[in-house]
Amino acid sequence: MSDGRSSARLRSIQLGIVSQLAVIGMINYMDRATISIANPLIREDLGISLPQMGFLLSAFPLTYALAQLPLGLIIDRLGPRRLLGAGVTLWSLAQCVSGLATGMSQLWILRFLLGIGEGPSMPAGTKVIKRWFGIRQRGTAMGIFTGANHFGQAIAAPVLTALMVLAGWRWMFILMGGVGFISALVWFLTYREPDDVSLLPEERAILTEGDPVSGGESMTFSLWRKLFGFRTSWGLFLGVFGTSYMSGIYATWLPAYLEMTYHMSIGKTGLLVAIPFACATVGSLFAGWIADVIARFNVSAMDSGRLVFIAGLLGLAGFTVLTAQSSDVVMATVWISCAMFFSQLSGTCSWLVAANAVPENCLASFGGIQNCFGYIGGAIAPAVTGLAVEATGSFSMPLIIGASISVVSAAIYWFVPTGPIVAAQLNPEDAGLAQPFPASGKTG
Repeated sequence: MSDGRSSARLRSIQLGIVSQLAVIGMINYMDRATISIANPLIREDLGISLPQMGFLLSAFPLTYALAQLPLGLIIDRLGPRRLLGAGVTLWSLAQCVSGLATGMSQLWILRFLLGIGEGPSMPAGTKVIKRWFGIRQRGTAMGIFTGANHFGQAIAAPVLTALMVLAGWRWMFILMGGVGFISALVWFLTYREPDDVSLLPEERAILTEGDPVSGGESMTFSLWRKLFGFRTSWGLFLGVFGTSYMSGIYATWLPAYLEMTYHMSIGKTGLLVAIPFACATVGSLFAGWIADVIARFNVSAMDSGRLVFIAGLLGLAGFTVLTAQSSDVVMATVWISCAMFFSQLSGTCSWLVAANAVPENCLASFGGIQNCFGYIGGAIAPAVTGLAVEATGSFSMPLIIGASISVVSAAIYWFVPTGPIVAAQLNPEDAGLAQPFPASGKTG
């Protein structure tokens, strides 16, 4: 994360911040998985039918996607320290109380609260990284943050299953909630904004040097609406829709794909599923590192992230096609693992590009809108996949559909954006400078 000029003190602060974000991200993704891990026992104990469980599983992603829109604006208004801390506290409370639930309606409400609580995580974390890491450091920091999310996914099955076996599904929820409360407390006690820390002038210069955009105005609803008026915005939003669509297929249907296509037992699929998610973790770390490397070769910070994002989408599409054509479970696992690796080149760099595409004062708002588009894609994908599998009796067609969407999204991500959105284009006092959907412009 060092650019070679950072002081030891600044590097220490940065390491502490990215470590806290990584822990929060890991807990975030593990908490999402608790209900999936406990699915059979919850249905048995509470008398919940399969269709009811299906609706219950949809409560979190739906709430999470919709919560992104207002929460991004609130984060920009109140700051990431308060919103991220409050979010971790709320979702941890929802986790703890879930362990005490006695019926479907209670769990439904608690999953909604979980979605709202987890909503600030990515936009707030991205804003923290932009504030505390220079333009040539952000890729690595973002890779660690997003990589921790997928590491949480990779270890969720063995860790949560062990907790459930030892203490029961109710205590699994309660214990995970307790871990979240501890992380929230540490965050509130230790995190401070750069303006609240006595940094040397040269240290502050490192954090802001080379930023192509800046803005000191308070975020307003008027500015939030203006974010929809630029080609750059729609290019990034639609590109993220595509990568989340394909990732949504793997996140929701991978175990069923292995069971139905290769007639594997649930125990074996659980072990195999951990491999692609581990590869996704490596992909996140690599994405941030390589984006930082590319940025050092006189490539703009926005374009370095876009290049890696597009490479990720194309790799994801290619290895997904190989998966669809595979007839051997070993090779299918290899292709899926490669696809998941490339998917996180896109997943990580979508946030890195956002951090360099808009002024800091509206970053969480922009990131929240982008994440909403992504989760809409991720929510549509499982339904389309289920219908296609039912119609064809195979996963080949939905995988090809997903790969095709990835290729289209890569083209949109490169050709539609026209460069960073500068502060003057968003400032209501300088409305004459704004050029919604500009016909041309240099990227980066």
